[in-house]
Amino acid sequence: MALLCLVSVQANAQQGVYSSFDSVVSSEAVPINDMLTGWDGSYQRGELVYADVSWSFGIFSDLFIADEFLGRVSIQREYRHYYYLNFDKETADYYRAVELGDSLSRDKKLDLTFKQFDAPGISLGYDSKPFHLESVDWKFGIDFAVYQPGHFQFGSVKGVAEAGDTESASGVIDYRFDEDKLLDTNGDLLNDYSNLKKGLGLSLSANITAEFNGLQVYLGLKDVVNQFIWQEGLHTTGCVNLSGEAGGACVVECPSTSGNENCQSAAGGQSNQARIVETIPTTLNTRISHIGSDISFNGLVHDRYYRLGLEKGIQTSLGRLGFFLYYPRLVGLSWQASHFNIELGADTFKLSQARNVQLNMGINWRW
Repeated sequence: MALLCLVSVQANAQQGVYSSFDSVVSSEAVPINDMLTGWDGSYQRGELVYADVSWSFGIFSDLFIADEFLGRVSIQREYRHYYYLNFDKETADYYRAVELGDSLSRDKKLDLTFKQFDAPGISLGYDSKPFHLESVDWKFGIDFAVYQPGHFQFGSVKGVAEAGDTESASGVIDYRFDEDKLLDTNGDLLNDYSNLKKGLGLSLSANITAEFNGLQVYLGLKDVVNQFIWQEGLHTTGCVNLSGEAGGACVVECPSTSGNENCQSAAGGQSNQARIVETIPTTLNTRISHIGSDISFNGLVHDRYYRLGLEKGIQTSLGRLGFFLYYPRLVGLSWQASHFNIELGADTFKLSQARNVQLNMGINWRW
């Protein structure tokens, strides 16, 4: 019986291979290029930097058992880069002054949180067959991914930069990492990264689609449940005063073994190897489409990052051509053919000055 079922799957299922590149990148304070190279270009007060970029290659197959269609299964190899930086607008002003060598006219609040990792992974997905319930046609999908993250940076800085020289800044840090890119601290422990092992990441994503009265409603939750674990990571906590003097936003106590009654310290805390456990925010994707007119309202929310917009599609002899407009500031085009699709949007024609970019590409082959 099992052999007959297997033959049924091979004879009736549609299979295929696919490859895709998906990216959403946004930088509020400065263009994306300046975020990577230095804040010395165009500047506006902002609070967020967000990037979720992945490359994947996979195979899929329609699933039939006893000639009954049960849905589609897929397995894919993926490489993912994730970055999320959330900071106070005054913190952006401070970093801008540091880059330009300017002095501060008044005190600035330092408050930032960051999450970043690079990870290869593998995922297994299932998309159900359509089913009818309460006058509505439903479909759902689920995806479970396992990652082996290597480089990672998670942490927060809270403090103050006093008016005047930008080196008059101090703050409390909580920093978890595999390679010190924030403090560049010297020392055998913090610079011996070669012995650190890669971590383990688990992520569950899900989506559901409903069709009724000419409307299609889609809801997707990426990383709805997730956890990233490094059995051996580095953890630094404490107070740092960039001026080299004691005082400021945090108080540092000298070691009791110093033997100096007048001892003053500009930095204190501890750094050690530790087990690191982190999570990232869930990404919510929504779409409400009118099927007949091919007009849809789209939304995306990732913690404090969001965007809303409209898309209009037109069927042509070469496939579907789409036009979309998002707030904040993103305009683009999409093209979908039988074996290929591409979607590109930005907030300016000069990509080197872009603050918002979306690029999605995919190719598939079925047999």
